[in-house]
Amino acid sequence: MAVDADRVPRWMTSAAAVLGLTLLLASCAAPADESPVSARERLTSTIEESAAILGQVEWAEVGPADVGNCGDQPGERVNYNYWYNADPQPERDHAADARKMAEHWTALGMDVRVVESPSYVVYATGGPVEGLSFSTAPGNYYITGTSRCVPGDADDLRKQDNG
Repeated sequence: MAVDADRVPRWMTSAAAVLGLTLLLASCAAPADESPVSARERLTSTIEESAAILGQVEWAEVGPADVGNCGDQPGERVNYNYWYNADPQPERDHAADARKMAEHWTALGMDVRVVESPSYVVYATGGPVEGLSFSTAPGNYYITGTSRCVPGDADDLRKQDNG
């Protein structure tokens, strides 16, 4: 059945637009029941799995995932940052490695952008985390990322992590 646009009440059109926007924004946010622990785990596992796709590169954690506040009100929402790096990789094909990373992140449902100069850097947002980047500059490989924001208090989580 066709709908005559002139006969649809204006409030219904506005309500449909608001509902669509709400659903779109909700799909970008972390699941309502995601905990800080699961956000941290999702970030670290995504980075470690991404590093593994390059093969024959020895990666090391720079430090444990670091918690911080996100949003306007400290103590309400947190996210994590995580950094993985490898020794200089001058003999590797940096362009091919950037393509592999970009393809992997695209397969994870992320929006990906590749910068080729002065060195290859891949940026990605969305998917399982807030954002990631992979850099080959200057032959020092690193992957860094940020988890989605989830409910929590960074100060409390730091205290828990530090005993």
